[in-house]
Amino acid sequence: MLRKLLKYEFRATARVMLPLYLVVIVLALLTRGASLWTQQVTFYGLGEGLLGVLAALIAVGFILALLATFVVAVVLAVVRFRNNLLTDEGYVMFTLPVSPHSLVCSKLIVSAVWFLGAVVIDVVALVSLVADVAMFQEMGRVIQEVFDSLTAYYLGNGVLFLVEVLILFLLGCAYTCLSFYTPLAIGHSFAQHKMLLSVTFFFAIVVAVNMISGTAMIAGLPFLDDLTLWVGDNLTPAGVVHGVLWGSIAYTAVFTVVLYCITIRMLHRHLNLE
Repeated sequence: MLRKLLKYEFRATARVMLPLYLVVIVLALLTRGASLWTQQVTFYGLGEGLLGVLAALIAVGFILALLATFVVAVVLAVVRFRNNLLTDEGYVMFTLPVSPHSLVCSKLIVSAVWFLGAVVIDVVALVSLVADVAMFQEMGRVIQEVFDSLTAYYLGNGVLFLVEVLILFLLGCAYTCLSFYTPLAIGHSFAQHKMLLSVTFFFAIVVAVNMISGTAMIAGLPFLDDLTLWVGDNLTPAGVVHGVLWGSIAYTAVFTVVLYCITIRMLHRHLNLE
């Protein structure tokens, strides 16, 4: 059933995200074309001013589109969660033979895919602004030299770094979505003023997370000093990076799991649909 939920969710969200990705690529090409045009064509007077304004507008539109890929992904995730589970449509969704875990996980997975797609599209769009044959040839040569010079130890660390960053990114996506899902689920458990209470709980959760993080950081400073003395000179730069990444993963995972459990509990027992 999770597969069917994912299929349904991808179809519903792709209508927004795929055209947005296409707009980003088109604006990137237009920005590149406008840049080349201004370099090769000479205008005078009013023509030069109009060309400069046109190129500036395209560049601004491109920058806004880059930001919109992430903003729209977040907004779409929140809107889909509320409309699909917390309004009249929720009556239908909760009659399906699926658990709240499957409903929430399907939305988290789809949102993470669109976040990852936004990263890929934005990187491709930015590279297309400066890309040429010589750049790709040089990039290929550098990559080949790096792989030839790396030992198995450093190559293994590089792969592990990528895995750690990917895990942290996916957890960050889940935490971002759940930081909105949880207050919405709590707010909609009340009979009245659902959205007002949802906004209130959102800020309350943000304040609580910041307070807990600050307290934990202050309390952990003495242990960090002891750990530094205990490790001493045995700590390599790669070990420092691994430690920071795994610490960030553990930190994000704790809050993500807590928010996920609260969301599931509210959906399972205390939901008051509109």
